[in-house]
Amino acid sequence: MHVRGPTSALAPLALLAALSPQLLGEPGRAQDLRWQPLPATAAPATPPSQPRQWQPLQWQPLPEPQPLRWSAVPAQAVITPEMVAASAPPEPPELPEPEAPTQPVLRNLARGITVNGEAYPDTGLKVPNAFAADPHYTVSTAMVATSRTRSCDVSGDRDWKDCADLEAYIDLIPFRWENASLGFQWTVQSLSGRNEGTPQFAAQSLGFRTAINLGPTTGLAFGGEHVLQLDDNTDLGRNFYLVLSQAIPLNQRPDPWLLVGTAGIGSDFYGYGNNGILGSTDCLSGNNISSRNFPSGTDCYWGPIGSLSLQMGPQVAVGLEWFGFGIGAGVSVRPIPDVPFTMSFYLTDFLGNVPSGIEELCTTDPCEPRLYARFSMSF
Repeated sequence: MHVRGPTSALAPLALLAALSPQLLGEPGRAQDLRWQPLPATAAPATPPSQPRQWQPLQWQPLPEPQPLRWSAVPAQAVITPEMVAASAPPEPPELPEPEAPTQPVLRNLARGITVNGEAYPDTGLKVPNAFAADPHYTVSTAMVATSRTRSCDVSGDRDWKDCADLEAYIDLIPFRWENASLGFQWTVQSLSGRNEGTPQFAAQSLGFRTAINLGPTTGLAFGGEHVLQLDDNTDLGRNFYLVLSQAIPLNQRPDPWLLVGTAGIGSDFYGYGNNGILGSTDCLSGNNISSRNFPSGTDCYWGPIGSLSLQMGPQVAVGLEWFGFGIGAGVSVRPIPDVPFTMSFYLTDFLGNVPSGIEELCTTDPCEPRLYARFSMSF
């Protein structure tokens, strides 16, 4: 058995002491560093080189420099910090007031009207409305047919052809402004030439009509029909009138429903019989049917007249009127849209001897209903 002694245990320390001068070097002496290449297997891998891509440069000329222009600001226009600090916040802008609904504009077209330039049916058959003429129309033609005149008897072997009547009206309006008009009327009272009646194409006369619009839906008119009688056969009266018309829109559509009312006074035919309660005036000449001295008397009587119609758009209307010589009620239609052609059919004498005084003209007691029809076209 071999036992290590103290000398053997100290042998490694002695070797370390012998090598320490070579590891640490001498004090104050720099040691040379020796570099050695790494083995090839230890070198880091480098990515393969890629070719560079060059982009061409686009050159643009700079804009020409603009000279600065300075102008002096008036002292009172200079805003200082003190002014900003003392100023109140800006007032909010005022909102515009809501606009009122647009009122339709009414104009006259023969016995009918136009609403915003669109033709509507008749407002009455015998009573004219008071609106100024539509400036887009110059001529209106109309034919008015009567199933039977009051004084014509169809008993026995006679038939309705012997008692029917047909009149023609031509309205010419050469003077038309935005809110006023002046026109003239030519009437041929007898187109039928019935037996024992007025000869055919006789009873011709001239009239006039002037009107002004006081607002979009209000009109005032003064006129006369059969004023200048060209022969002695006219028996429809020398009919002056002064009327006021008012329309009430019932909705806000472009082609609204309207309630149109007309009220005023009229002479002769309008003031016939017991309707002539307003008294009499001189009516220029004789042949006045309301004169107490017909046909030679130049006086004629005046009475109230009026009409009320419900315009259900531009194609259908119903109406009621009081025209002194009687009461009428009926319907008016425009069968073709966009064409100012109107047909109206009114019934009169349907209340018998009303108004009072007409019974002396009727061949029956009480008076029998009669039919009026009006066909008009405007250009």
